[in-house]
Amino acid sequence: MTRGALVSWLGRLAEDELGAVLRRRPDALGAPPPEDLVQLAARLSARTGIDEVVARLPLPAVQVLEAMSGGGPVPLPELADRLGVAADDPALDATLQVLLQRALVWPAEDDTALFTAAHLPAAVEQEAFKPVPPAPTLLPADRTAVRDAAVQAATLLLEQLPVLVDAAAARPLSRQRAGGVAVREQRRLAFATGLPEPTVALLTDLAVAARLLGADGVRFVPAASYDDWAGRAPADRLARLLKAWWSGAPLRQVVVRAMHELPPDTAVADVVSLAPLVRWTAPLPTRSLEDLGSAVRDIVAEATLLGVCASGALSPIGRALADGRSLSEVAQRLLPAPPADELHVRGVGSVIVSEDTALLDDIVGAEVLAPLKLHRVAPTVAGSALSPVDTLAALRAAGYRPARDAGAGPVRLHRARVDHARPAVRPTVDPSELAARLLVPSQRRPDPLEMIRQKAPQLRPEQARLLATAVEDGSPVWIRYVDAQGRASERVIDNAHLSGGTIDAWCRLRRDDRAFTLDKIVAVAPVRV
Repeated sequence: MTRGALVSWLGRLAEDELGAVLRRRPDALGAPPPEDLVQLAARLSARTGIDEVVARLPLPAVQVLEAMSGGGPVPLPELADRLGVAADDPALDATLQVLLQRALVWPAEDDTALFTAAHLPAAVEQEAFKPVPPAPTLLPADRTAVRDAAVQAATLLLEQLPVLVDAAAARPLSRQRAGGVAVREQRRLAFATGLPEPTVALLTDLAVAARLLGADGVRFVPAASYDDWAGRAPADRLARLLKAWWSGAPLRQVVVRAMHELPPDTAVADVVSLAPLVRWTAPLPTRSLEDLGSAVRDIVAEATLLGVCASGALSPIGRALADGRSLSEVAQRLLPAPPADELHVRGVGSVIVSEDTALLDDIVGAEVLAPLKLHRVAPTVAGSALSPVDTLAALRAAGYRPARDAGAGPVRLHRARVDHARPAVRPTVDPSELAARLLVPSQRRPDPLEMIRQKAPQLRPEQARLLATAVEDGSPVWIRYVDAQGRASERVIDNAHLSGGTIDAWCRLRRDDRAFTLDKIVAVAPVRV
């Protein structure tokens, strides 16, 4: 793989094509956004981002990347031969498009070969190229019945979790070394609450993940945020639990998304038969599982308890998870409203008042303020278990600047406070706007020779000119390089590009892209024939 070829290909893309790549690779858009195509290529080639994208690829895309293992460009006929298909196979072309749109492969300038940024080992056993996903046995599903069953499961879950937390309040739960609730404690809870053991195992996992149960030394007890959660609408309570479940084991998302791709109004006849489709959907995360069928069955069982699916079909809640839509809004349309005359009595030592509801959200969820046992009383009011004097002291120690209202009134929280109290919001980058800017050459960019003279004053004038020529036309050049430990090595580099104070180039010695700091290049010479 050469980053120079990637830069060249990015520069040949149309604006909408580059925008499509950027939308599929948000890992390359972090602040500050890339200033040019060289910086963009470096980010697209970063191992962390590549691994994250590849982990979500379906089986045929992974098979293509594995077939390209070994480094260097692969001619298309050779790639097709490795996969056992024709070079003009439409399925191969469609799979390459998936990889091109994510900048995981790209063509050479003459379109005779393909480069890749992914470093996957070749498959131990070369299986046949599988561009079509396997189809599990399906049955018709009654949409209304699935929705009603899911609503019933979600409603029951919201009733059961407070029972579990009350039991934890009466007798704190022991932690296991891995950090979760000990298995023996789950069994005790099942006996004390009358809930089934699988339900207790799921609820304790969700309560810890959603921070409704918090660690107190070697025990779990109800967290300060539990009261706030319990006082919210059923839809908001369910959404918090679902988000905790969704962000847990990665296989959960794979299973739900695989079910989401099934034809509408259908259900899986046998949940275990879903395993081949799950494996095709995400082969890399699932290869290490010895019994994928059992793992899929367990996840579908959890999803059924949560109302994510019912009778082998996704519910509206499950489809919202897969689509990334607002869980609260979907759940609000489905769940029954609580009785209008429901009353709650709760002791309060003082109250905090602010018209800035986001600021109240901030302090209610702040772990440093856990001793206050804050809970939401109203949209603009939060209750504290401590007196006004103690509440004021805790807020000020946490970096806020509250003001005490006159008399016996509330603590009034104002916006003014130290900057670190709220994390900075990461700026968003519009992929289309960034694509348009990157494809317009900068008028103020210094020429290569000027940059090299500035960053590498140790080079003689003729050496600086030779290196600048290699940058301008991509020709090979010999360099002597001294690394940070003072070790010298001789390299021949191709397709060199300037990126700030470094040269990004293909290193013939390492057979890979390397970045060479300009001030550590001590000599430059033509390549000896």
